[in-house]
Amino acid sequence: MARCIIIAPLYEGEEREWIAPQEGDLLICADGGYPAAVRHGFKPDVTIGDFDSMPDVQVEGEIIRLPVHKDDTDMVVCLQEGRRRGYCEFVAAGCLGGRFDHTLACLQCAADAAEKGESLWLCDPQNRVTVLAPGAHRIPVLPGRKLSLLAYTPQVLGVTLRGALWELTDAVLTNHYPLGCSNEWTSDEVTVSFRAGLLVVCCSMDRDISAV
Repeated sequence: MARCIIIAPLYEGEEREWIAPQEGDLLICADGGYPAAVRHGFKPDVTIGDFDSMPDVQVEGEIIRLPVHKDDTDMVVCLQEGRRRGYCEFVAAGCLGGRFDHTLACLQCAADAAEKGESLWLCDPQNRVTVLAPGAHRIPVLPGRKLSLLAYTPQVLGVTLRGALWELTDAVLTNHYPLGCSNEWTSDEVTVSFRAGLLVVCCSMDRDISAV
């Protein structure tokens, strides 16, 4: 299925093969994500933002200019524009880390997408994160990463997990205890199903502290 790919200002070139646009994909840059995208060899289709952080950058392609003072974040507007053009599969890169409120806001966007029946994956150099709605889901193995399932809503009911080192059967996860943190794949994919709530999925690798 065609995807709407959103590049945000913190993009560092991560996950290039995964996020590289294919035929039918739409590449949107969120404000300061434009120079980051161009720096790493991407050609944006649309750039959306108020541009107050990069007044001297010459932006090529379609531009949607936003007021500086607004209720919606740039990410929200990028998602709305993707929806307007018919997309329901989203990948957003360069939107984790940095300001913690921005990270949480993007996670809320992923939860909103899940409730709409859409998919939004957030990624940075260490993480792929999404929020799932009730149902059955498959998560392919990502070598070198840990798998965490954490409750977004107060409770996630009926969680059954197969294909992982620590499996679950009809479990209840809550958003005040990290029972599902730091699991491991034992097969090419895990399957997770649940009947109520919203579930955060994190596919994360450890940071290389040897270079710090």
